[in-house]
Amino acid sequence: MQILEESSRPVPKEKAEFLEMVRRSYQTKADLYNESIGHLNSIDGIDCPLCKNRGYTEVVKDGFRGSIASVLVECQCMKRRKSWRRLQNSGLAGSINRLTFDSFQTPDEWQKRIKAKAMQFVQGQGGKWFFIGGAVGCGKTHVCTAICGELLKQNQSVKYMCWAEESVRLKGKVNDDEFESLIKEYKDVDVLYIDDFFKTRRNRNGDVQYPSDADVKLAYQIINSRYISQKTTIISSEWLIDELMDFDEATSSRVYEMCKGSTLQIDRTGERNFRKKMAV
Repeated sequence: MQILEESSRPVPKEKAEFLEMVRRSYQTKADLYNESIGHLNSIDGIDCPLCKNRGYTEVVKDGFRGSIASVLVECQCMKRRKSWRRLQNSGLAGSINRLTFDSFQTPDEWQKRIKAKAMQFVQGQGGKWFFIGGAVGCGKTHVCTAICGELLKQNQSVKYMCWAEESVRLKGKVNDDEFESLIKEYKDVDVLYIDDFFKTRRNRNGDVQYPSDADVKLAYQIINSRYISQKTTIISSEWLIDELMDFDEATSSRVYEMCKGSTLQIDRTGERNFRKKMAV
């Protein structure tokens, strides 16, 4: 109550004039900054007329008890720029312009079905998550990358996770202090694309090696966090949903639930291996 009484007192004329002079000085400085041209577009190719590619806009604000402050406000384009930088670091950025819906070839009905389902997902029809599993070379990475490209255009932040590489890195850091900050990136980003989920190799006898307990635990930490927060997740895998259920029901049941309406499972036949057909 005391604060309200003090704030309601009239400001002395001399102080009011001084504050107005300070405000004008701050505003002049802000105007000069806001008219300047930035060069972030030369790095990431994203052109923003709002901030003129500076990434920030300077705003003059009233502070506590008559104080005045000039602050930099992050432009909405920065979310997309930061996501693009992450994609570049991941190696996916080079694929965004190449692996699009337009370049996804659909000579057969099963390919038309993949493309249609993916485009429906981008348009908000179907599940919150997208899953495509099964045959090697059927275009899983292509269609998932195309989805990421479209979501980037909607100013959503996207992170790419190559499971075979990133899971090894994260498991190696599990006992380090930085582990939580590393895994937090995968939990919190708007859109996470996990490529080759639970990717495994064959042993010397040619038998398939199933994911380890450490793999299952790591997957659960990421998937369960995103399940709880309802954050968009895109998953490609050589496994089918039922197969994932066999060795990790806790994680896979969450994937199954969230991907209802946006699940594709491709038969493992020679006719479904598009890369193999192209090489013939």
